[in-house]
Amino acid sequence: METEAAQKLKILLVEDDLIDRKLLQRLLSQSALSISDIKPADCLRTALEFLEKDHFDVVFLDLGLPDSQGIDTFTAIYDRAEDIPIIVLSGLDDEKMAVTAVKKGVQDYFVKGQIDSNLLTRAVRYAIERKRISKILDEKQKNIEAIFDAAPIGMMLIDEHTVVKRVNDAVRQLLNKDYRQIINQRFGDALGCVNAANSGKGCGNSSACETCLLHKAISTVLDLQQSVHEVEVQLALKIDDKQFTHWLLVSGVPATIDGHLHAVFAVNDITKSKLAERDCQLAEDRYRTIFENSAVSISLVDEQERLISWNKFTESLLGMNKEDLYLKPVKSLYPEGQWHKIRALNVRQKGLQRHLESEMIRKDGSLIAVDVSLSVLKNPEGKVIGSIGVVADITERKRAEEELKSTMEAKSQFISTVSHELRTPLASMKEAISIVLDGIAGKINKDQKRFLDIAQRNINRLARLINEVLDFQKLNANKTKLNIQPNDIAEAVRDACHTMTLYAQKKKVKLSINLDDDLPKASFDVDAIVQVLTNLISNSIKFTPENGVVSVSAQQKEGDLVIHVSDTGIGVNKEFLTKIFDPFYQVHPPGQESKGTGLGLSIVNKIVMMHGGRIEVESEVNQGTTFSVFLPLDSKAKPEVLPEETDEFLENTVVDSQVRTA
Repeated sequence: METEAAQKLKILLVEDDLIDRKLLQRLLSQSALSISDIKPADCLRTALEFLEKDHFDVVFLDLGLPDSQGIDTFTAIYDRAEDIPIIVLSGLDDEKMAVTAVKKGVQDYFVKGQIDSNLLTRAVRYAIERKRISKILDEKQKNIEAIFDAAPIGMMLIDEHTVVKRVNDAVRQLLNKDYRQIINQRFGDALGCVNAANSGKGCGNSSACETCLLHKAISTVLDLQQSVHEVEVQLALKIDDKQFTHWLLVSGVPATIDGHLHAVFAVNDITKSKLAERDCQLAEDRYRTIFENSAVSISLVDEQERLISWNKFTESLLGMNKEDLYLKPVKSLYPEGQWHKIRALNVRQKGLQRHLESEMIRKDGSLIAVDVSLSVLKNPEGKVIGSIGVVADITERKRAEEELKSTMEAKSQFISTVSHELRTPLASMKEAISIVLDGIAGKINKDQKRFLDIAQRNINRLARLINEVLDFQKLNANKTKLNIQPNDIAEAVRDACHTMTLYAQKKKVKLSINLDDDLPKASFDVDAIVQVLTNLISNSIKFTPENGVVSVSAQQKEGDLVIHVSDTGIGVNKEFLTKIFDPFYQVHPPGQESKGTGLGLSIVNKIVMMHGGRIEVESEVNQGTTFSVFLPLDSKAKPEVLPEETDEFLENTVVDSQVRTA
């Protein structure tokens, strides 16, 4: 505050009586006040004009003016000069009015004729100081109210009768109501508390909502005058005729305002977090149900590779209980060799999910075969804090696989033995029939020759079937070894075509060869590739009608030799092409019987794959078929690189139909 010496006061003197105005001017000039100017005004209109144009430090005001009387005079000046201290000049007959004005904001009043310079000095100083302090308090009050209104959580002021006297915008938004629907309402009614509405009385009434936590919080603050902190309240609120469940976090403190007890409540809407917490709990419950009732072992291991959590199936799988498993080192559950195998995966270092088959040790020392899936656990900073293991018992499956393997090996050996044993009598029968047909055993008539020709054809067919089965068995068991040498593909193609020439002539099918010049040599087993080409050419001739064409071509394409065997035959429906290389799979034209094993194309495919190549097929019904064999120029073929297949194919029933395979 400025000192009196430094502060030059500018005073507005509103007085219509000239004598009183002159007297007051003389007293002010005789006072100890430092005055820069005294502006006289003889009516309200003039005073308001001065206040509009200039600033004054003090206003002396007569309430009875020519154009205004009584408290209305003060109100007019106060509305225009709210921040300026006002001192009322009162006559003896309007002193009561002056006192009323003081209650409305006047800083002081004097009865005319009873003023001296000392009293005037003191009054002005006090008025200015009181106004300054009042202004500071008003600003603080406004700041408090601004903070109250802008608080991010709901703020409510409740009087001793649980009537809401003030709320901030957060409460209004929470309730979706206008201020007029909240202020001066009972607390429970203002909230729209369904419990309070059903009871017919608002929350806070001692005879209503006795079990309501909100009522208890209000009673604690207003009746016991004690603070409550973060009481979680679940309320059924009615908003726009719709009922909602809200969770509120309520804190309250008692406060005395204007001599009356009040309660200040902070109301934080935690509905979203409660719903999220509920959803999280539901998810946790679902996870726990799945975890505990899973038909596989699920376990959690800490950073020191000790068991810290597991499901019931884990105990059943290992024959152990909680005491056996808690903080048990995982390595003790595996044979030493199997544990080293698992550690070699470096799952924790690589942070990958890995899958493997292993063995585990039960409590009684017995071993079980298991399928193990491991995944690493990391914290938000990327540090490994453990791992999760999912273990399935595959003991019975492994036992069944071993039994199946033994069975299939026995069956394979049986088929091979039978096939070999059939060759000897077949060779004898074939030779005997040939001798009779050649007339060495004596002359035969036409009927005898016709029946012997039929027998010879079927013996040859049976021999081919046996050879195909034996070839398939060898290829399937990876017992066929290739003789990979640099060879001329053109020579192999000509050799295969020469073998099929008589067959083509017999079927009245034209067989043509188209070879690029200067075809490079490639590394392949010539006998095996000739077998492949012979099979494909024979197939094409077989399913090409009279006067049709079968063409064989060879060319170099990038790093491969490509041999195409094309025909103008009956073709194959596209839906069958994906299975055409499967063992025993046969597709036949209507009205024809099956005369093969369905192994020819499967054998062809295996031989090509053993060379590191591939075979493709394109076909259109009644348009023809093209088989394309791709052989790498630099073959790195090894029989052992083929995936090992079981003989389960031999369990399939041979389709009793004509095939698009030899």
